[in-house]
Amino acid sequence: MTNIYDVLSKIHAKATASLEKTVAEDLEKEDPPAVEGKAFLEAKIPTTIKAKFKQTKNEDTKRNDRS
Repeated sequence: MTNIYDVLSKIHAKATASLEKTVAEDLEKEDPPAVEGKAFLEAKIPTTIKAKFKQTKNEDTKRNDRS
């Protein structure tokens, strides 16, 4: 019989190793030129993308979630 904690531990170890590998690959990539980086950071999100992420929950902006 397999213990659930053993399974969770193995899944966590695999996920951590995968994440470390991905981060190492990202750190090895060369940074874009300053002009391209600035343009990317200042880019506006098109309205077609905004429409896909409509708010499904009616949330209070004043953080009054109890009502």
